[in-house]
Amino acid sequence: MIRYSWSPYRQDATSQPQRASAVATRVPAWLSRYWFHLLTALLLLWFALQKNVQITIEVSPRQAQDSPYAQASVLKASLPGITASSLPVSASMAPPATSQRPARWKPEDFHNLTFVLDPDYARRNGVPDDIVRMKLAQCKKYIERFARVAITEMEKYGVPASITLAQALLESDAGASKLALESNNHFGIKCRRECLDCTCRNYADDDKYDMFRVFSTAWESFRTHSRLMHDDRYKHLLQYGNDYRKWAEGLEAAGYATDPQYAEKLIQIIEFFDLFLFDRQAA
Repeated sequence: MIRYSWSPYRQDATSQPQRASAVATRVPAWLSRYWFHLLTALLLLWFALQKNVQITIEVSPRQAQDSPYAQASVLKASLPGITASSLPVSASMAPPATSQRPARWKPEDFHNLTFVLDPDYARRNGVPDDIVRMKLAQCKKYIERFARVAITEMEKYGVPASITLAQALLESDAGASKLALESNNHFGIKCRRECLDCTCRNYADDDKYDMFRVFSTAWESFRTHSRLMHDDRYKHLLQYGNDYRKWAEGLEAAGYATDPQYAEKLIQIIEFFDLFLFDRQAA
């Protein structure tokens, strides 16, 4: 005789589909449909909460160049800093924020003396070497052009050739300023109240009504500068002879420019290019 005993683990075939349908009715329909999306969102949230996870979005060079942030950084970077106050075209040398470098530096973004007054500027801001060489070459070309003129003026008027060349480089941005190009004015020389047989032109500087001398040649600008150093305002500097440091400090103290770093810039230019060597060539 065969006996059958009941067990709680015994399941007949007909009970399994019924349980499956019962479980399915307890799971919301939207969860069964969107479970993958929900899981993805939870994973993204988990990653976002991790402090050591960084998400980097790469854009093409063309997109970076055309973005308003890149254009703003180019505008900010295009104003280098030779602030010789008597020169209306001088610009600020404050370096741009390194986080907003333009996608591509261009030579016109910098003045000729940018890398002279701040030798570490190119390294800090990733400026290509060819641009630096180009700008320094412009400065050296300017020195070669006017070195003999500065030596001659020193022999005749006693103004150190190093000071004359440094001021000309700074005030005219190595001959590239608008004042130098249009008016042959390489020293930011303004018109006096009594101006006989001279021509003046307006360039906004400290004041929008500032008037600057117009010279027929660059040499005439150098000669006028030499004579200016014999005026009452500056003639006491002649006692310093070839001491370019005292000359630079004296020019700043006498108010040749309102730039508080004027003397420091002149000295830096002289020592960068060894302009003091020209003082020794004067008779």
